[in-house]
Amino acid sequence: MKKIINLGLLGTMVMALFASCSDFLDIESPTTVRTDAYFKSTSDFTSAVSGVYNGLRSYYGNFYEVAELPSDNAQINGYNLGVAPLDQLTWITSTASIQNRWTISYALVARANVVEARLTNFEMEKALKDQYLGEVRFIRALMYFNLVQFFGDVPLVVKEITSENEAYSYKRSPVAEIYAQVERDLLSAVELLPDAYNAANAGRITKGAARSLLGKVYVTNKQFDKAVPVLKSVVASDQYKLLPQYASVFDIANKNNAEMVFAVQYLGGTGFSEGSNFSILFAPFGSGTEITSGGIPASANGGTLDLFNAFEAGDLRKPVSIAFWPTTDSLYYTRKFLDKPVASNEGKNDWPVIRYSDVLLLLSEAYNETGTVSDALPLINAVRKRAGLANLSGLDQAALRSAIQHERRVELCFEGHRWFDLLRTGTMLSTMRAYKEKYIKYGGYLVPNYEVTDAKVRFPVPFRELSLNPELGQNDGY
Repeated sequence: MKKIINLGLLGTMVMALFASCSDFLDIESPTTVRTDAYFKSTSDFTSAVSGVYNGLRSYYGNFYEVAELPSDNAQINGYNLGVAPLDQLTWITSTASIQNRWTISYALVARANVVEARLTNFEMEKALKDQYLGEVRFIRALMYFNLVQFFGDVPLVVKEITSENEAYSYKRSPVAEIYAQVERDLLSAVELLPDAYNAANAGRITKGAARSLLGKVYVTNKQFDKAVPVLKSVVASDQYKLLPQYASVFDIANKNNAEMVFAVQYLGGTGFSEGSNFSILFAPFGSGTEITSGGIPASANGGTLDLFNAFEAGDLRKPVSIAFWPTTDSLYYTRKFLDKPVASNEGKNDWPVIRYSDVLLLLSEAYNETGTVSDALPLINAVRKRAGLANLSGLDQAALRSAIQHERRVELCFEGHRWFDLLRTGTMLSTMRAYKEKYIKYGGYLVPNYEVTDAKVRFPVPFRELSLNPELGQNDGY
């Protein structure tokens, strides 16, 4: 399993190969299981697939740094200087969060590739084999879907890497090729995955999750005609629903509820650091044990005044989504991840990757963009009704488009959607420039070197990757 975990791409893959391949070192480690001695039984594959899932915990443990902090939803409040470049849009090629996003993404891709390669020709019970293939293909698709949104062109690897030379042979593939592979993986996952699992397997990837992600991919690519039937099938399955109370969606006593299409599972309270750290990370600095426990609140993924003011009067989601902590720094924080863990990395909060409200709003958007406003309105209004808000009516396509984006912002805030939504709708530059003009001031809400340049629609290829393989090339503006 160590070899699976270590195989990454380019720098990640090369370093892993130096560390673990017998071509470079003949000494056998007593703590390492070689891949050629593994994958001999069904239980080996069960453990390997669990290892792929386990990688999602690390992946989403700091996902907010790249998916929320750069947006108008979140800020660091001055207590997390290590991620300040993400908050201020001043990142460079050596920014740690960007390098980590590249590295961990390709490490997960590598795990999925190894499992797929070894499983394809292994004889085992068909339903279980199909499930495992569907799960790793979904995860690979999820990694590439996020990578292509963050970086644009990226290396496309869908096979097991077995040598250093092979690792260096990969260059960046065009965005269209990446999306084509994502679509293939998700269409396969839809066919292979089960509709649901028993209680012992709650939280695993389902057919509905694959359809939901596929629908989001189509919306992102403005393939709205393709998105409608896929997302509509998720709604028609009747497997998911909006919970009556918004707070119940995030309650740690109500994990894997009917609104969670797919969430990354954390096992808090075990004493083995298999839990999440969101409750501690997101609690306001200086709040002690009043909000969380077992660690030092960090004010990470803190809210902005702009988001606080974005909620309509009477919106029942607001006290759950964002609250004010009265200090000299006027901190805003989210209450979606409340918990009282006994120590760091022992929280029970899962990370919601896809919620049913996300699906409804994506389908509403797809309907609206295909010109069927009458079909779009009931979907956004269902989300608003749960929030205690009045129905929207009489909107033309442009007005409804703005309303849907606003609804996504307040419904899904702090869950890793805002930056992607700004990029997907082509509104990042205008939104963030307006945000800067509205809030910039010295020593407070924003800093003087806050940058919203055209290049910021993409992260740079990390410095380490370019150093190892200069032929990767760099994105414009870096």
